[in-house]
Amino acid sequence: MAARQRKQHQQPIAVGDRVRAKTTGRAGEVTNVQHDGTRDHVTVSYDQAPQGNYLTTPAREGAELPGELVDREQ
Repeated sequence: MAARQRKQHQQPIAVGDRVRAKTTGRAGEVTNVQHDGTRDHVTVSYDQAPQGNYLTTPAREGAELPGELVDREQ
């Protein structure tokens, strides 16, 4: 029988938190959080330039992502 895992209530993502983008796997720091009434949108400043050949260099060193597309780093 598989053990059940409990979902822990996560604190909302805040400015200064370390996160990793689910889309690219790149890590960075949250520089801005906006709430549009239904969900959060976070601006992430990435730590380094992309390392993989398949990733393109962004116009800026970060991204604006919906809150569900980032994971808080531990």
